[in-house]
Amino acid sequence: MRPLHTLLFPLMLAAACNGAKGKAEADVAAAERAVTALPPDAAKVVPEQVTPLTDAVNQGKDQLSKGDYAAASASVREVPAQAQLVADSLPARKAKLAATMDTLAVAMPRNLAAIKALLDVIGISKRLPRGLDQQELQAAKDTYAAVSAEWAEVMKAYQAGDLADAMTRAQSLKTRVTHSLMALGLVSDERAWSNVTLPPR
Repeated sequence: MRPLHTLLFPLMLAAACNGAKGKAEADVAAAERAVTALPPDAAKVVPEQVTPLTDAVNQGKDQLSKGDYAAASASVREVPAQAQLVADSLPARKAKLAATMDTLAVAMPRNLAAIKALLDVIGISKRLPRGLDQQELQAAKDTYAAVSAEWAEVMKAYQAGDLADAMTRAQSLKTRVTHSLMALGLVSDERAWSNVTLPPR
């Protein structure tokens, strides 16, 4: 007769595996529910926070399917708590992004108009302002044309609720326009990017 412990060991091992599997399945399911429960616009406002959570859930599912139960549980362990933090902070984040975009919606057209006005004056006078060379002038013309075209798309993204995408693109355009403002000798500091109308120079 085989010793009792040799008979019980396979049963204990199977029970342990079933317990680990059940826990992993519950952990992954809880993580997936937490991500699914996020507000629908979360991915458009804070994609840099939502994407890692989605990736963690997908990784947990993959590990679960391969029988790596401990790893699956570990992959999703922090997801529910992190998802709750994202949900709690989302209103404030949306308000901050919207306020910044609302300011840029006023400042960007105003700055583009200032660049255009000076370019028109230079074109009529055929003379470059002191400190401005031909290469910088052409760069300012190129920036004006490119940003004017893209800004409309940025505002469409903003109005569609794609706050993160709109902000990333807006900040890139702001950098380009600031460089042109500086090159042309126009106001280029934070006053240029407020929503307060600047007095004429």
